[in-house]
Amino acid sequence: MIAVGAPLQRNKWYKHQLLMKYPSLRRFLPKSHKLSVKSLRSMLGRYNEVILKPVVGSGGIGIIKVSKLRDKKYNVHTLNATKTVTGKQLIPVLRKLKGKRPFLIQNCIPLAKVNDSLVDFRYIVQRKNGDRNWVITGKHGKIGKQGSIVTNLQQGANVSTVKEALQQSNIKDVKKTMSDLEYLSLTASKGFTREFKSQNIWGYDLGVDAKGRVWMIEANCTPLVGGFRYLKNKKMYKRIRKYQAYNRKHK
Repeated sequence: MIAVGAPLQRNKWYKHQLLMKYPSLRRFLPKSHKLSVKSLRSMLGRYNEVILKPVVGSGGIGIIKVSKLRDKKYNVHTLNATKTVTGKQLIPVLRKLKGKRPFLIQNCIPLAKVNDSLVDFRYIVQRKNGDRNWVITGKHGKIGKQGSIVTNLQQGANVSTVKEALQQSNIKDVKKTMSDLEYLSLTASKGFTREFKSQNIWGYDLGVDAKGRVWMIEANCTPLVGGFRYLKNKKMYKRIRKYQAYNRKHK
């Protein structure tokens, strides 16, 4: 069921289903289901760690990580705390945390790290109104606060260039990884075009695991671009704003 009142561009489950239609993109998508007791048990039977996230939401707010421990116990991680619970306590605890909001459950991607902090990447892809061609207008790395389960700037992450973040991480083939990041962001934008014809900007949060495999974390239809101001070179930030100004003028 699609979240009532939420534009489809903001619905994570709907966007995941759209991208799954493209065979060339499936390898970049984490295993995902709508959260239920059945899907929770199934995913925890298959993975040691899973991520629960609101179907509609941003800024890392509401994200929960569940990690399996020994003796049928689990760690439940939120933005501000970690709680150890038994198997019987797990579902009631999660129900209290999520409330009535619809959630997704995904396998937890073992993100690459920089100095023991998680790292992922923000890619901005834009096109001018009336133009079919998508262009990567900005990209940067996000290095999370040490110990945090998310890499959102609102939760204390730091900004770096993509190349710097990859070189500082445990990724070996930087060149191939950068190529895959660009391929995913551009191909996803083209894939969304058929459904969201008037959309002229996408912001992607992309992950890379320790083996260098690229993953789609999230596609944002109204991405924040303030992080680009923290880069020494402001060229990408100015380019993003230039596209936005053009599209406001040529609606």
